[in-house]
Amino acid sequence: MKSKVTSQLWVYLTILIFILLVVTTLSFIAIVYFLTRWNIIHPEETGTAPVLLIFGVYSITMSTAVTAFVVRRVLRPIVQLRENMEKVAERDFSIQMDQQQSIKEVQELYTSFNTMVKELNSVELLRSEFTSTVSHEFKTPVATIQGYVQLLQQTDLTREETQAYYHRILNGTQQLATLSDNILNLTKISNEQFSLSRNMFSLDEQIREVILFLQPKWEKEQLDWNIDLEPSTFNGDEELLYQVWLNLIDNAIKYNQPNGKIAVTLRHQNDLVTISLSDTGIGMKKETTEKLFERFYQEDTTRKTQGNGLGLALVKEIIDLHGGEIQVESTSGKGTVIGIVLPVLKEVEEK
Repeated sequence: MKSKVTSQLWVYLTILIFILLVVTTLSFIAIVYFLTRWNIIHPEETGTAPVLLIFGVYSITMSTAVTAFVVRRVLRPIVQLRENMEKVAERDFSIQMDQQQSIKEVQELYTSFNTMVKELNSVELLRSEFTSTVSHEFKTPVATIQGYVQLLQQTDLTREETQAYYHRILNGTQQLATLSDNILNLTKISNEQFSLSRNMFSLDEQIREVILFLQPKWEKEQLDWNIDLEPSTFNGDEELLYQVWLNLIDNAIKYNQPNGKIAVTLRHQNDLVTISLSDTGIGMKKETTEKLFERFYQEDTTRKTQGNGLGLALVKEIIDLHGGEIQVESTSGKGTVIGIVLPVLKEVEEK
């Protein structure tokens, strides 16, 4: 079992050099003593020159040995780190260094290096997955638009067929626009330098605006609404929170049953705002709710429903930025309930 970390680097080097100096001095005294006792040298006759010569040779030898030891003991871990960093620069993210070191600073350095490599590996995997998925997500609506444009070039189409093709092309462009907006928003809020642009606004009125904006969709499905929103003035990023309600309510409409119901409630109590959104739609399985906020996750792998798996990931990011929580309860075939809790800030923070 390897030794436990017991000292800092400067303490380690100080003690090491001190011990080596003591050993050097004692050993030199011992050598001179035995050489004098065995009548090999006679200081009283020859003077101090032989002693100084012996001391010089001995000092050079011991200095060389000490330097070699220090380099091997202290600088070798740094050399190993440099070699591994060169491998990481060549995009080898599988390297992990042994963190069980006797020197505290070296252990901390190796730990930080391992953490960095793991994070770089995660970023590389995310980038690869992101590129692959985004390419696929863009490819689907683009192929749809291209296919229906080619069909529209036919001269024997009926008016109904022409209108249906135009409608599907419009749906494809809307998918592209939504995907682009979600990617831009996720990229923006994932930036370490990003900060919320907070201001005071009416949260209940904002939710009503979203419901009115989506009216053509829910009227087409003949959905029934139960809206109970208490007046609530909230301090938050108005633009981003609009995206939250737009995504959630749009999903409640999209995955609902014809003639189904949607209930929206808002309660403002003390320092918390609680929003609940429930529907009587198709619901979800438990494993789906556990992965619901992962980027690009979609339960419907056949893509019969429109979506790109980014909307709810964006919702989660925005709620987290506001210090809130979001919970989902759903039963397959019976509907979904989404609850959001947001902390209330009394004063507008500086941007």
